[in-house]
Amino acid sequence: MRVVHAAPIAIALSAAACARVGMVDDGSSVAYGWAYAGSLRNGVQLPPEGDGYRVPRRWIRRGNQYGTDELVAMIQRVGRRVHRETGAVVGVADLSPRRGGRTPWHRSHQSGRDVDLLMFGVDRRGRPLPADAMVRYRADGSSRPVDSHGVRHSRRYFDAARNWALVRAIIEDPGVDVEFIYVYPPLEERLLAYARQAGEPPERIERAAALLQPPVDSSPHDDHFHVRIFCPASDLTYGCIDSAERPETRLWVAYARRALAALARAVAAAVEAATVAPI
Repeated sequence: MRVVHAAPIAIALSAAACARVGMVDDGSSVAYGWAYAGSLRNGVQLPPEGDGYRVPRRWIRRGNQYGTDELVAMIQRVGRRVHRETGAVVGVADLSPRRGGRTPWHRSHQSGRDVDLLMFGVDRRGRPLPADAMVRYRADGSSRPVDSHGVRHSRRYFDAARNWALVRAIIEDPGVDVEFIYVYPPLEERLLAYARQAGEPPERIERAAALLQPPVDSSPHDDHFHVRIFCPASDLTYGCIDSAERPETRLWVAYARRALAALARAVAAAVEAATVAPI
C-alpha cells in the first residue's frame, strides 16, 4: 500500500483553489488602483486589426494596446457589431501601456480600463470616411482644418448615424459595465437628436444620455470617444477602484431610501395612532 502524506496534498489543493478567475496567479488580467493612478497586471494586448476594428499606425507606434480581458473583449465585440450593422471599421486609439501606469499622452489610461475610439465622418457628398485620425469637430458638426496632431484634412462632417451605432454597441455590450463615454457636449446633442429621429427606444436614449458625459478637467473630446469601464468584479478584491458609483449601487441605494422612507411613515403613523388612542 502506497503511503501518501497529507501535507503536500493540502498544499496542492490550496493552490488549485486559488487559481480561479480573478485571482492574481491564474493568468487573467488585474486592474489595480484608479484609472488615473493605477497599474495593470497580465494586460491583454489588442491585436492591431480584427473583425470590424483597426488600430491606425500612429497608435500602434505608441504601444498602448493593453487592457483588461474585459475591455479588450468589449472592443472586439463592438467592432464586430458596428461592422455587421453599418459596414464600418471602428478606429481604436490608446488603451494602456503593458503594465499600466503613466504615459506622456494621458493622465488616466493607467489601469487597463480606458480606451479612445475615433469618430466617424463623411465628406461633402455624404460618403463615409475611415475613422483613422483624431479629426476635431465643431458644434455644427463640421471639421476643423487641422486635427489634434497638427495634420491637415479636407472638410468632413460628423457622421451621426455611424457614431450612434458605435455608442449603441458600447452601451449595450453584455460583457462590461460602462462607467462613462466622454464626448464634446454639442456632439452628444447631435447623437441623441439622431437617435430620437431614428425612432430609438426611449430607454436606450436615456441610457446613452446618462453615459455620454462632458470631460472633467481635460480636453473637450471633440475628436474621439473616451470610454471607461467599471472595475471587473474579480478585480475589486485586489484594489481596483471605481471613480464613480456603480449602477447596481445606485439602484440599491434608491431602493433602500424608498424602503426607509416607507418605514418612517409607518412608524410615524403608529406613534400618532397610539397617541390619540383612548385609554
